[in-house]
Amino acid sequence: MAAPRSLWIAALVFCSLLAGAHTGKLDEGPEVATEQVKEEALLEVKFAKLRKQYGIEDRRTLTAFFELFDLWIMLYRLNKIDAVLVDIMPACEWRRDEFTFKAVQALAFTRWKQGRYREALERFHEMEGWMGKHAALVENIGHTYNTIGQYDEAERYFKDALTLTKLSAKHRNETANEGGILLGLAGVQDRRGRHLDALPTAVEAYEFFKGRDLVRGWDTSLTAKAAMQVSKLQLKLGNLSGAETFSAEALKIFELTAGEDSPLVVGALDRLGSIYIRLGRREEARKSWHRAYKVASVKDALDLVEILELHNALLDTHIKGVEGLDRKAFTMYFDIAKFVVERVRAETKQDGNAGAYYKAAGELLVLGGDCKQGRPLLSEAAELFAAETSIDTTGLVRQCRDLMSFCDGTLEPQSKDSGGGSRGGRGKARSSEL
Repeated sequence: MAAPRSLWIAALVFCSLLAGAHTGKLDEGPEVATEQVKEEALLEVKFAKLRKQYGIEDRRTLTAFFELFDLWIMLYRLNKIDAVLVDIMPACEWRRDEFTFKAVQALAFTRWKQGRYREALERFHEMEGWMGKHAALVENIGHTYNTIGQYDEAERYFKDALTLTKLSAKHRNETANEGGILLGLAGVQDRRGRHLDALPTAVEAYEFFKGRDLVRGWDTSLTAKAAMQVSKLQLKLGNLSGAETFSAEALKIFELTAGEDSPLVVGALDRLGSIYIRLGRREEARKSWHRAYKVASVKDALDLVEILELHNALLDTHIKGVEGLDRKAFTMYFDIAKFVVERVRAETKQDGNAGAYYKAAGELLVLGGDCKQGRPLLSEAAELFAAETSIDTTGLVRQCRDLMSFCDGTLEPQSKDSGGGSRGGRGKARSSEL
């Protein structure tokens, strides 16, 4: 879709920071999840009425949708967005006005939040072709390249964004909005292993957002995201106390601004679990990972890698470094595992990846003494692994069959230190996922 550059001049204002969703909203007032949910309900009714009365292509209907989209994307209502974008995209593409731009941007943001980064990148570059270099858009492209591991491109775009931001701020005689770009650069430095360089960059981004919050009088999710990057680097550098402080602050802000069931709290809870376990605070780690597991299980965009990592970390708090095996304790996780099994069955391709979760859930049920429900899952996992051709799954199939035999009473229970090797901690979660 090509369009004259002049048609997009008015649309520049709609380019927003991916790292913080929509900065205009942050300037209007504090992010409070409970208030956003109330506003969401009102806007959904408004959009539905306008759509029924005037049709999807009417300017009034589109205006209402994009107002609603701002809330939906902040609240991670990705399934709702997807369902409406099917009609919004064709309704906007023919217009060649600001609604065309906003529709493509909405699709790009949604794909980004869904983890479909290359699709988002394609759309961002499409916008770049229309409007040239613009600080917020260039920053978004930098974040996307960083996420997919193309660090040279990411760093180049972040540096361009920083230059453009400073020039724009100087032209308008205002303070440059550098926080998101600094946060992106810290991420690039981190992923390249330059943790000592990344930490001051992340702290500078955090201080930028924190200072702006103090001026406004309320906390924002951008500050929490910067705090998460600082805590990540503190943890890597061995400063557990600092990592805990920043992670706890991030969790508190995410709960306030996005809600206690937001996908954003999963990362903070996971981080705290990792910190607590290293500090020897096993019960606190267990509670953090348990809550993270529950929230991750209901995310619109189900992430099996994340789910398996949380599952394994949680089970390890009951298995590693403990005297004896409290089988009853595992039963408190049965409901989550069964719920995720049904989602995997309904929402994902039935291949080795699905088998990896069926195996994990089956092991949990067997550990909790429920072979009746655990054995069928292990059998299903073994069949999916056996049909997998991308890697050698012989060991995974054998582990499933060994536990099935145990359930059938043909094997003695193994000790907690030799239990099949499938719960090898967080580092092995990805290797068990195909």
